[in-house]
Amino acid sequence: MKPLPVIAVFLFLSCNNHNTPKDTLSGQPTDTVQPALKKTVFKLPASKADRAKFHTNKDTVYIYSQSKDTVAYSKEEFNDIVDNFPELYETPVISPDSAYDKSSLWVDLVDSAGNKKRISFGSEAGQDEYYILYAYFLKHKNGIEKYTVRRKKLHEIYNTLNSLFGDLQYGGTYFGHQYSRIEGYAEFSVYWFSHYEDYFDRPYDITKQKKYYIQGLKQLISDEAEIDYNTIEKKAKADRRKALFKKVDYLDRLITDNFYLRMAKSFESDHY
Repeated sequence: MKPLPVIAVFLFLSCNNHNTPKDTLSGQPTDTVQPALKKTVFKLPASKADRAKFHTNKDTVYIYSQSKDTVAYSKEEFNDIVDNFPELYETPVISPDSAYDKSSLWVDLVDSAGNKKRISFGSEAGQDEYYILYAYFLKHKNGIEKYTVRRKKLHEIYNTLNSLFGDLQYGGTYFGHQYSRIEGYAEFSVYWFSHYEDYFDRPYDITKQKKYYIQGLKQLISDEAEIDYNTIEKKAKADRRKALFKKVDYLDRLITDNFYLRMAKSFESDHY
């Protein structure tokens, strides 16, 4: 188990400006509860006394993510995060992109001995870590065991899409960072399912809708192949197309209901 180096206390380190991410997942409810989907929401923590409810008494907090090795925080580090980054867990729940955009991203603190320290999520790796933390808090709110199957399949769907579009673009750092941030995106999708299951439970057969979506992805792959000058040789092009089609076929098997179909479309539209 490895501690994530980004959250280690920084001594007067500068941090990078963050990019403003998208706020919503098109095709599913936005951060603001829609009138047709009204539900009871939790009260926003208003004071440090409220935030203290999220403090830990453990010497070390371990966070198990699907994309990285175990992330570990000391009690002091974790409680400092709770006190200074309430967007990670406050309610009503907002998307990880919105929470990150709303966050101060870094704080400078002074400990009891007068030593100054900085906790920062301002870098690309810091943003990855922020999304993992966001998922950790929301997972406890959603129910860890209750949505194990949904959570796992959402991870598979989002990771498959990320891998597919990463391969189409011949890789890049964006796709590498997405694997960590999917932790937050998937948990936010679980949140919507847990609150609005009736909204996603459509009585009609999704076979045709899914067929059009899968065909659209394969058509995109074929169209991109026509303008792909990185792979020239005919057999290599055919092999590349076959490998990409295989990922789409796997996605086809993963999408088994209306919820997964909507989430796949939304995730693709928002991020690729």
